Amino acid sequence: MQNQVDKLEGVLVFNRAAFSDERGFFKEVLRLSEVRRALGEEFIVKQVNHSRSLKNTLRGIHVAPWNKLIYIPHGRVQSVIVDCRKDSSTFGKYQSTILGEENKSAMFIPKGLGNSYLVLSEDADYVYLTDEEWAPGREKGVIWNDTDLGIAWQLEGEPLLSEKDKENPTFSEFTSISQ
Repeated sequence: MQNQVDKLEGVLVFNRAAFSDERGFFKEVLRLSEVRRALGEEFIVKQVNHSRSLKNTLRGIHVAPWNKLIYIPHGRVQSVIVDCRKDSSTFGKYQSTILGEENKSAMFIPKGLGNSYLVLSEDADYVYLTDEEWAPGREKGVIWNDTDLGIAWQLEGEPLLSEKDKENPTFSEFTSISQ
């Protein structure tokens, strides 16, 4: 079953030029005015998060009731987004994108999509802005290796997972108890 798509409904990619010289580079990551134009409404940042993870760490699949803007300032990750919205034309599909050193794009992930990433470099920094503050019990999950989703992870052996992510339900279980 082919569940991977090039682009999920509502996911936006912002790619502004980077300017490099012998000192390094400068990059304007994104402009909130561009996000507003693309969304048709303001994205008001309520929380900024930064995580650093080691190679082969897999975080997610986390489904939150808030929108996210993600950016990888250091390292390289496989970003996998799963459409968990029952009313979406891409429901049950996933999008996989390599972000980081070679692809310095920022990505907008609408609420209701499952967000996850696998660290491909020795380590990686993952920064994301949300339009709501985190609160216990609001974020749910889907198991990373669900056979119905069939995600083509670029793993080297077994992933490093949190205890919480090891216990997530399957996509089918998640969608039967959610929404």
